[in-house]
Amino acid sequence: MDIVQRLESAWQTHADGHFEAALQEYSALFDEADAAALRLSYVLAAWAKLAEEYLPARQALVALRDRLTAELPAAPQLFHDIRVINDKLGDLQNTYHLFQSLPEALAQQNARAALPSIMACGDFELARRYLPHPEHHLALAAMQLNELKNKANVLTTEGMAELLADVFNYTTEVALVLDLLNGCGDTAAAAIARQQAVSLVQAPEARACVQAELDAPGTTLDAMVELQNSVTA
Repeated sequence: MDIVQRLESAWQTHADGHFEAALQEYSALFDEADAAALRLSYVLAAWAKLAEEYLPARQALVALRDRLTAELPAAPQLFHDIRVINDKLGDLQNTYHLFQSLPEALAQQNARAALPSIMACGDFELARRYLPHPEHHLALAAMQLNELKNKANVLTTEGMAELLADVFNYTTEVALVLDLLNGCGDTAAAAIARQQAVSLVQAPEARACVQAELDAPGTTLDAMVELQNSVTA
């Protein structure tokens, strides 16, 4: 079986209630070189779902996280993997404390990935240190969205899917900036940044999507799911 077939088989094993067998397969797939493109998405998501139902699966996921942490000094790129695993575990404090222990050069490289965990733990002073100019960060994100939008044809399903994905990524950065400013007590700057997050977007359809997401967080993801369902129906 190829990797996708093995993953589908593991899903079925899980669905059938054979939790230990599913755990063994998810664990094997995570370390499988051929599954590199799926390990932090489909494989990890399935493993985390199993962990909600089967305590040994959660314990194994924690053990994996700890193993990767031990390997981090020799493989700095593993911080990303550890952060994603912690997100699935709901253990943002682990990411926060791990980030605090990083050498400065490595911390600089991983600051963006760690910022949500840092702020979730209430350390806005540290977050501001690694994102000292949030308004500039917002402007760069808007510039990138505008460039991407110029390449998308929203009259096609593929183009609309691209637009929604780009808006989702952009509004994730917007939320990061707003959370940081509000967390630092700079509510006036946050209010201005919220307005700029919309006004900086050039294309009317993209601007409308951004406004909708700010008004009702989750709107973009719902639209992405609805579009996908309409394609597969």
